Amino acid sequence: MSRVWFITGTSTGFGRKFVEQLLHTGDRIVATARNLNDIADLQKASPDQIHIASLDVTKKEQIQAAVQEAVERFGRIDIVVNNAGYGLFGMLEEYTDEEIRKQFDVNVFGMLDVIRETLPVFKKQKSGHYVNISSVFGVWAVPTFSLYAASKFAVEGFSKAMAAELEPFGIKTTIVEPGVFETEFMGHSRKLAEPLPEYAPIYEAFYRGYEALKKGDQGKAVEAMIAMINSENPPLHFPVGALATYGIRDALGQRIKEVAAWEEVSLIAE
Repeated sequence: MSRVWFITGTSTGFGRKFVEQLLHTGDRIVATARNLNDIADLQKASPDQIHIASLDVTKKEQIQAAVQEAVERFGRIDIVVNNAGYGLFGMLEEYTDEEIRKQFDVNVFGMLDVIRETLPVFKKQKSGHYVNISSVFGVWAVPTFSLYAASKFAVEGFSKAMAAELEPFGIKTTIVEPGVFETEFMGHSRKLAEPLPEYAPIYEAFYRGYEALKKGDQGKAVEAMIAMINSENPPLHFPVGALATYGIRDALGQRIKEVAAWEEVSLIAE
């Protein structure tokens, strides 16, 4: 039986790769983007299989309309891939109030609104799978991505809670944590703060480190995500790629060591 996918942010990157790879499965896809012209070619590739919908995740009326269109067209939604988002790049004190709020409006509140709008569909069906795209930076943070990391830490937090809340209704939740891949994340989709000169050495170190990183293939990353989604028991957390797998393992290991090192002092509070 074919399934129905509802995917946000399909104009580029992982979102587009999801649609391209699912074309060969017989599943049906609702592909969304802020500008329909950016995804018109996806629908042309298979008009019976793909429905495109205009969706800016910061606009609730567009979310409502897109979900309604999905149900009217295909009768149900089986998998929601919350992929829409972007990276805010800069140091903590460089961000403006507007930049900070926009980062959370898109990466956190936009995702929450998509979840809340599709949840009645899942509960009525007594089935569904939320795939919430986080990041390796949802587990550990680095200079230049403090606010982006904060938004992904938020995604991790509410996703863990909702997984437990929704499990009794037959609804699954997976937090996907990609590492660094060849996407538009560091390209035109990235938003930059106005840099202060005193941070120049940190920026230089970041760029040197980033250029030295081996970037993963986004097509293979999405292939891995789809395999995970298709598995009988998908996990709550799914790191994607070597950087995410080993980086998250190391970050959590360091956290455990730190807790153990300060355990005696902490227990004074008991």
